[in-house]
Amino acid sequence: MIMRKRKILSSVALFVCFLTALWGIFWLFFIIIDVLRHGITAINPALFLNDPAPPGELGGGLRNAFVGHFLITICATLIGVPVGVLGGTFLAEYGRKYKISKIISTFADIMVSVPAIIVGAFVYAILVKPLGHFSGWAGAVALAIIMIPTVLRTTENMLSLIPWTLREAAFALGAPYYKVIIQVVYRGAATGILTGIILAIARVTGEAAPLLFTAFNNTFFSTNMNEPIASLTVTIFQYAMGPYEDWHAQAWGASLMITVFILFATITGRILIKRRYKD
Repeated sequence: MIMRKRKILSSVALFVCFLTALWGIFWLFFIIIDVLRHGITAINPALFLNDPAPPGELGGGLRNAFVGHFLITICATLIGVPVGVLGGTFLAEYGRKYKISKIISTFADIMVSVPAIIVGAFVYAILVKPLGHFSGWAGAVALAIIMIPTVLRTTENMLSLIPWTLREAAFALGAPYYKVIIQVVYRGAATGILTGIILAIARVTGEAAPLLFTAFNNTFFSTNMNEPIASLTVTIFQYAMGPYEDWHAQAWGASLMITVFILFATITGRILIKRRYKD
């Protein structure tokens, strides 16, 4: 009787879990299909090659936003990824005996959940306001701060999974610690570390709130990171709130391109890692 009751409860719990998973997958596909349905009609060469038209006029494109968003994301990656990887390496390899390592790990976990708009306000207070103007560098710093906790914790966890016996074997061959980390530990944890980097890039690629406080936006084409610079996410926000149907169509097109970029980056990373370490 007790076993039968347990089986019934287990079946009910499994069915509820299945329904919740199905519900989440349904909305995921609904969003993707909706973005694809609206965005595919706006994809044309003008969207990538032309700058925005004056408000109320048809035509134009989002060349300035594509280039600006690319520059900000690249700069944020160059800032955030090395700091995150080196920080995770310190926590996993050198900081095991220090209490401050646990404090840093806990703080990184908290930072992962901090709303992006708070990071934007923080960077605004320490960079934008003192300098007296918005800039692409401020936007890159804000996105880098968002990336660092994810990369740091992923790197720490992946390096901690590498058995200590592998390090001891390398030590027995006379290899110094830094070479053991680079040539043994990093190779073994490469897949996990790259996954964390891709997740961090994917997260910041779709952030708009931090850029509103830092890079602001620019309706003209500019590659000067010392001045306000356009970004796709802020442009999508402004165009979606605008009164013009042409703006709405371009916002859908930009949303589709961000989605495609994240998907392409994820697949490319997986393929590269599989080919590099298939043996």
